[in-house]
Amino acid sequence: MKRKILLVDDSVTQLTSLKVSLLKSGFEVVTAKDGIEGIFAAYQMIPDLIIADIVMPEINGYQFCRLLKNDDITRDIPIVLLTHLNEKLDRFWGLRAGADAFLTKDRDITQLLEIIEKFLSNTKNITEEERKKIIEERQLLTSSCIQAKIKHILDQSLIESTIINEFRNLSEYVLNTVVLNKELLLLLTSILDYNVAGIFFNDRDDKKEKTLVLSLYNINLEENMINEIKKDFFNTIFSEDFSLNRDSYTYEIFEKVNNESTSVTQLSSFQSRTIIPIVYADKVLGGLCLYHAEPEKFQSSRIVNIVLEELKILMRIRWLYSETKFLTITDGLTGLYNRRYFQQALDREFARAKRYGTDLSLAMFDIDHFKKLNDTYGHQFGDKILAEVAKIIKSSLRRTDYVTRYGGEEFVVILPETSLERTAIPIERLRKRIEQEDFRYGDTPVRVTVSIGIANLTPSVVTEKDLLKRADMALYTAKDNGRNRIEFYFEN
Repeated sequence: MKRKILLVDDSVTQLTSLKVSLLKSGFEVVTAKDGIEGIFAAYQMIPDLIIADIVMPEINGYQFCRLLKNDDITRDIPIVLLTHLNEKLDRFWGLRAGADAFLTKDRDITQLLEIIEKFLSNTKNITEEERKKIIEERQLLTSSCIQAKIKHILDQSLIESTIINEFRNLSEYVLNTVVLNKELLLLLTSILDYNVAGIFFNDRDDKKEKTLVLSLYNINLEENMINEIKKDFFNTIFSEDFSLNRDSYTYEIFEKVNNESTSVTQLSSFQSRTIIPIVYADKVLGGLCLYHAEPEKFQSSRIVNIVLEELKILMRIRWLYSETKFLTITDGLTGLYNRRYFQQALDREFARAKRYGTDLSLAMFDIDHFKKLNDTYGHQFGDKILAEVAKIIKSSLRRTDYVTRYGGEEFVVILPETSLERTAIPIERLRKRIEQEDFRYGDTPVRVTVSIGIANLTPSVVTEKDLLKRADMALYTAKDNGRNRIEFYFEN
């Protein structure tokens, strides 16, 4: 069976020349002298391939292409656009419209035939029965219908490009998460129909609280329901971590708009629900959640897809900023917090413990005989030991603990809301783990141990410097008493 090709061009000379060449090559050819006629022809014959000029009356080649590519019935038909204008600009607009290939009008017919064969070899040959069924579905199409469809597509394109532009403008707020969340939710309110929308930007610093910022629109929710939404969202995004560290996950309500309020008392009452993590290079950059009491609000929505694509870009920019900021507070060798950040964290946790009357402990570690390790095996091996010990310390403690490299072979851990007694067990377990670790220099086993001093906040501790000094004194006691041990600072 001959493959069908539709030619659309307002030049009779061009149309005739191409038709003759294609007929000689064994194709069945139908012609149309403008875009409207071409649309009718496309629906009446359902061709295997279309060749169309760009400059035509009624509707141009871009509009012609966009119309067919936006219809499920014709979107898979390859379209080749012919041009003699500025090739780069034609290519840009043609690609935006969905064209599959471009050729200049002065091309050799051989080149056109090669392109045709390439596309036809990769497309399914439509049976006459399938073609007849499709034609029947489109037989009532009129010229005004086509013009209306084109207007709708162009209007939709304008809306989409405006939304994309609005999202790109939000990048100026990436340094200020509060303003970024506000502007982003204001934008979502203007383009999406929802009862609840939530935005979450993750941060490279895992000590920061993970906050879901919510916008509530025409809905009444009690606090327990908002907590259910928070749980639903974060359990989807961080299922394993959320179950272990629920206190690190919070919510904020940015906006409540109640015009015709709907009351929802259980999560299952939301008939439309979508929770989408934004992931890049195996990192969760953030997420979006949308809820609505009515069904099918977010299914197959082109606008929702645009929002997601733009959110990915915005969240990547925000993540890169947080990574850059994170590098300024971490130690390059071990990946632990550096001394500068340690001081900030200690000031913050000390003030919090004093204000609320909670426990606070400090543990100072020192690798025993580290200078001898360096002298015996070299500084590269010494660096390796530092990195491995740091990894063991961090993996052995809670996420809420601050593990820092204080300097040289010294590490300090801040343990919020932890008494001296509760500190002893995990720190002793950690000391034993380092002692039993199989460190090796090539095939040679190397024994590595640590001495540890622990101090806690008591009424007599006036400043954070006092607490640090006490932990340091306990550490020196551990070294004086034979190393590879823990000593506690006790008041006289």
